[in-house]
Amino acid sequence: MKKRLLPVFLAALLVIVASVTGASATDQPPYYTVETVVLPDGATLERVIIAGPPHPPAGFERETVSPGAESVTAAKTLTVPAYGWTFGCSATAAAMIAAYYDRSAWPNMYVGPTNGGVMPMDSTVWGSWTDGTGDSHAQCPLAASRNGLDGRTTRGSIDDYWVAYDSTAQDPYIGRWTQHTYGDAIGDYMRTSQSNYSNPDGATAFYYNGSASPFYCATMQGSGIVDDGTVGRKLFYEARGYTVTDCYNQDTDNIGGGFTFAKYKAEIDAGHPVMINLVGHTVVGIGYDDTGSKVFLLDTWDSATHSMTWGGSYTGLPMESVSIARLACPAAGNVTNLAITKATNPNVTLSWSPVAGAAQYEIWSANNAPFFTPGANCASPAPFACQVITGSSLTTAALGSTANNYTYVAKAINTCGNRSASLSNRTAEFEFALTRP
Repeated sequence: MKKRLLPVFLAALLVIVASVTGASATDQPPYYTVETVVLPDGATLERVIIAGPPHPPAGFERETVSPGAESVTAAKTLTVPAYGWTFGCSATAAAMIAAYYDRSAWPNMYVGPTNGGVMPMDSTVWGSWTDGTGDSHAQCPLAASRNGLDGRTTRGSIDDYWVAYDSTAQDPYIGRWTQHTYGDAIGDYMRTSQSNYSNPDGATAFYYNGSASPFYCATMQGSGIVDDGTVGRKLFYEARGYTVTDCYNQDTDNIGGGFTFAKYKAEIDAGHPVMINLVGHTVVGIGYDDTGSKVFLLDTWDSATHSMTWGGSYTGLPMESVSIARLACPAAGNVTNLAITKATNPNVTLSWSPVAGAAQYEIWSANNAPFFTPGANCASPAPFACQVITGSSLTTAALGSTANNYTYVAKAINTCGNRSASLSNRTAEFEFALTRP
C-alpha cells in the first residue's frame, strides 16, 4: 500500500501514475514497488521504490569475504566505511559512499564534531535509536539527522519524517511544526522516508527511462523530478560545495544491455564505490574479483564485506541497476605553516600543518635560489630537488657548508591526484662563517 499514488511535487507535471506493475500486488517482490509515470510530452518512466528491510531476509546465507580470500592478481577493494541500517537502505548506502569521499579528497561531506570532523569507519560511536514501535536502529548523522544526535539541538530527518519501518502514515511534522532545513544528511536530499514524495518509511525512489541507456540526472531535473535517489545524491554533493560530473541511473546488463561488469570495475579502479540497487535492497559495491565476476559489497546489515556474482542475486534479491554520481576531483588544499628546525648536523626537520584530504606531499628545495619556481611534479625535478612523502614532517640533510643555503616549499597531493593550487610559504636555512675581527 503506497502512501499516495501521485507524489505531490509532480502533480502539475505528470499525466498518469499507474498502479503497481504486474498482475497483482502479490506478484511483486518484497521491499519493491514499481509505478509507471507518463510525462505531459508522452514519455513513459518507471518509478521504482526500494525499501530494503532493517535486517537480512530470513532463510538466506550471505557469503562473507575474508581478508586475502580474493584473487591476488585480478582483484581490488576500496576501504569504505560500513554503517548499520538507519532510516533506509539507500540512504545508508549513500552515506557510506559520502563518508568514503569525506575521508579522502572531499573532506566537507561531514562537518560534525565526531572524530575530529572525519567520518568514522563505522557508526557504533553514535549508538542506536528506538522508534515509537520499539524497533531499534543504528544512527548515522550523514544518513539522517536527529535531535540530540551528534550535537544537534533541533529536530532533524528522523524527528520530521519517521513513524516506523514501512509506515505509510503522514510524516509527523505535517500540520504540527515546520520541517527542518536540509543540510547535513544525504537522506533528506534523496527524499527517503518522506510521505510528501510517496515514500514509505525506509524507502527511496529511483527513476528509469525503460531502456538500457543511462537516465541522466540533468534530464530528470529538467522534467521536474526531484525525488530520485541519485538526483538527491547529486544535490547533497553540490550543497557540500562539490561538482558532480556523470550522474545517472542505469539498468545492469543482466536486465538487457546496460551497465556491465567491466564498467563496474572501471569505477572501482578509479576509486569510486558504486551504489547497486537490487530488486528490493540497496548495497555498496566496494571491489571486485575477476575470478567468477565477483562483486565485493557492504549490505547495510553489518560491517562485514560480502560478495555476490555480477548479474546474480544477493539474499534472493536480483541485481537490477546502478546509481552513479561521480564527483569532480577538487584541487588539494594549500600547505600552510611550513617551518624548519635544526636537527643533528647536517640535518634539518621540516614540518607543516596537515592538509585535509591530502595523501602525499611534495617537498621542493633549491640551493642558493630563494625565489625558485618548482617544476610540474617530482618526476622531473631538475634543476631542483623534490621528494614525495606521507605524513607532515621530514628530516633531511642540508647543513654543513656555507656554500649551500637551501630554500624549501611544499605542495599537497590529494587522494585523486590533484596538487595544491599555490605553493606553501617559503622557509630556508642559511649558513655563514664567523670571523674574529
